[in-house]
Amino acid sequence: MLPRHVLKIIGGLFCIGVVLGMSPAATAQNDPLLNQPRPAFTLPDLDGKARNISEWDGKLLVVNFWASWCEPCLREMPAFTRLQTHYQDQGVQFIGIAVDNVNAVRDFLKDFETKINYPILLGDENTFATPIAYGNDYGILPHTIIVDKTGKIAYSHFGSLTYEQGRLLLMGMLL
Repeated sequence: MLPRHVLKIIGGLFCIGVVLGMSPAATAQNDPLLNQPRPAFTLPDLDGKARNISEWDGKLLVVNFWASWCEPCLREMPAFTRLQTHYQDQGVQFIGIAVDNVNAVRDFLKDFETKINYPILLGDENTFATPIAYGNDYGILPHTIIVDKTGKIAYSHFGSLTYEQGRLLLMGMLL
């Protein structure tokens, strides 16, 4: 009989395979962005400071495109906050990119029941250039991209993610 920790690892890998198998983005052979270097961008944060994605080089990045009017986006934000807390010491960094009106984002975050513990960047007149560079030609929200520690796109997902889906994805990429 296999030791319990080995069975847990095998079970976790099986679950990761199931989650990844459910995503067309993960299994699409013709997705031109997978395994490609992540596109560069610079966007302002909530304080107006310009933030370049290169500041998080070497981390496992979870880049999430969202808007304050997007119900599925709002459902996944508490999960992302929990995941950021749980995995930050393992080199994981979430980044939210709001493709929305600056005032709407500020008002939303001020009243949101969960305090967001990861950087929120704001779109500007080039708001749609960044999501398009990350494979979102149609403006579908939410859209989440995971960039591995070497700076290559490892995963793309359209639609909301649950805490459990995010945990399994991150566990698989941190192995």
